[in-house]
This record gives sequence, C-alpha cells and structure tokens, in this order.
Amino acid sequence: MKKTLAALAVLGTLAGSAVAGDVTIYGRIDGGFALTDWEKTTFAGMKTDGDKFVMDSGLGSTNRVGIKGSEKISDDLTVGFVLETKLNGDTGVAFDDSGKTGFNRESLIFAQTNYGTFYAGRVGSMWSDGGATNFWAGNYVVAGTGGAAGLIQGTGLMVSESAREANRISYVSPEFGGFKLYAEYSFGAGVKDEDDIVYNENTSKDDRPSAIGLNYLNGPFGMGAVLTYRNEASVTLAGVHDDQEDELTFNLGTHYDMGWANFKLAGQYFKGADKIGNTTGLLDLDSMTFDDLKGYSIATGATVPAWGGTWDIGVYYTDAETDTPDGKYGHVDFKAYNVGALYAYPLSKRTVMKTGIGYVKAEADADNADHTSEYEATIAAITLLHYF
Repeated sequence: MKKTLAALAVLGTLAGSAVAGDVTIYGRIDGGFALTDWEKTTFAGMKTDGDKFVMDSGLGSTNRVGIKGSEKISDDLTVGFVLETKLNGDTGVAFDDSGKTGFNRESLIFAQTNYGTFYAGRVGSMWSDGGATNFWAGNYVVAGTGGAAGLIQGTGLMVSESAREANRISYVSPEFGGFKLYAEYSFGAGVKDEDDIVYNENTSKDDRPSAIGLNYLNGPFGMGAVLTYRNEASVTLAGVHDDQEDELTFNLGTHYDMGWANFKLAGQYFKGADKIGNTTGLLDLDSMTFDDLKGYSIATGATVPAWGGTWDIGVYYTDAETDTPDGKYGHVDFKAYNVGALYAYPLSKRTVMKTGIGYVKAEADADNADHTSEYEATIAAITLLHYF
C-alpha cells in the first residue's frame, strides 16, 4: 500500500494527477568494494600490470528505479506499462552504458490476453535475465548476465543478444503443458542521416534484431532454447553499401534442481559476431573492427544453498576465430575462460550481502602478430544490495 501511494504521489507530481488500477514504485540499489589484480600483454609484446581498489555500484546487481502499473479492462484483457531506469548509486547519475538517459532499461506498454501477452516499446530481451520477457540467462546460466565486477561472468563470455532494444515488439504465449513460446522483433533504434534530420527506423540503415525462443519447465527440470538473428545495417548513412555479415546465435540451456543444488548447463553457437560479451575489449581486439567472429561458448555450474545463504559457482569458456582475415593481423583465434564463486547472504527479506572471488583469462593469437595478446585478472568484491 505504501508503494502504491508513493507511486501515485510521484505520478501526480509529474503529470498533475494519476489514476490507475495498480501502480508501484520498485527498484534496487547496490554499493560495495572491488579489488582487481591484472596484467596484460599486447600483440606488440608490451606488458602492463597493476591493481586497483575501488568503491562502485552495481557490483551485485544493476541499480534501477522503476514504475509499473496495470489495469484490468475485462476478464480477458489487462493493459499495463513499465518505466525503468538504470542509475549509479555511488554518483547518483542515471544512465546506461551507451549514455542513454531517462527510462533506459525499459519503457513499454503491454496487453495481456487469453492468447498471450504483447509488448511494445523499449523491451528487455528473452535471452537476458532482466526485463518483462526474460527467461533464458536467469534460468540456465549461473549468475545470469554476471555479477560482482566480473568475478563471475555469467553470459560475459557469450555473444550477447541485446539486453534491451528500442522499438521492439515482443510476444509471450500462454503455457501449454509446461511450454511457453517467445518471439521478438526490433525496428531498430532509428539512426539520423548525415543532415541530422531523418530517422531511418526499420530500414537497411539500421540494425534490426529478432529472436524466437521456447522454454519448458516441469518441476525441478527446465530446458530452454533461443535463436537470435541480427539483420545488420547494410547501407551507411552516406548511402554507401557495406558488406556487413548478419549475426546469428543459437542458445540452449538446461537445469535440474536437486534441492541441495541447482545444476545448470548452457551452450551457445555464434557467427557473424562483432564482439564477445565483456572479453574481446580486454585485449588488443578493442582496436580492431570485427564482423565475422564465429565459435562457441559453454557455461556450467550450480547454485548451492549453504550457511543460510546461497553459493553461485560457475565455470565459463569461449572459443572463437575470425571467418575472414583482418587487414593488419590476418586470422585471429580467441579463447577465454572464467571461474568464480559468489556467496549471497540475506540480512532480511529485502537486503542481501554478497561477496566472492573470481579469475578470468583471455588470449588472442593472430597470424601476423609477433606475440599472443593476453589479459588475466583476479577479482574480489563485497557489496550490499537492497531491494525496495
């Protein structure tokens, strides 16, 4: 009731008045400390190393504030909305990694019917572990999209299907015998032309990602698959054709909860990728333009209840190569792995303490390079996470 009254008060401030069947303010805020010891070798053989100790936010979970509401129109129709923004708890700045402000995590309207639920707006992906339609990473990858400063990577060693996209339409079917069908298509964020006038939404000048997924849950057992396809922009803003290779991923995961541990196994095949999660940027690869990475990723581990809390223990590996040679380095082979453990202890129903340690290593071999490019780091973190 307090949340509903607070939400109505906020909406009243923003719009002068607010009338809704059900409106709630929600969110989470997280802050803690991380220690990283790292070293790096470039293709030229230059070695650097160091350590850093920082206070940061979002170590255990992405900070966010949201407003959501719904109204039951009839017995077979409910209409609602979600407005959610990311923020940095240590600075108070609200933005996402691409610099977007406002309701950058989700901004959508939905209609729930007897035939399924339809979403439109800036909608989260079925592939991720956040947003209105997610199901894959949270169910089948230990730590989902990652946590605690990268010590336990989750999907960080995979090619990420966009966690959220503007101008996306999504559909989630009713459940049939434990199965649910998911589908999504994005018209693209809309790219302005060289005169900064026309938005090229849903044209060959913008990326248009889409995906279809199937999830099956039956008691302690679950299995889910997601096929993603990114129709990449094939015409530059100047009207010049560019031979971009479209990105494709196939993702398959399963879990089995034995009570004393929930075991998870997930795999991904990809081709036409521009980057691989959080890891290609750690090497010299961040200065190279990829459009044809192909390979596979594997994630396995378990969530184990212990000592009044839970352990997330994960092992992650990826192996990839360029399908066509880079102009400077020739063919490039890329490998990375991560092992990590993260312990979460609930101090109350809404407050959780998290701590853990992890190790990550990535390396790239290039035909025309004198040395192997390598990055490795050991990370430890502790954070306090509060839900509201």
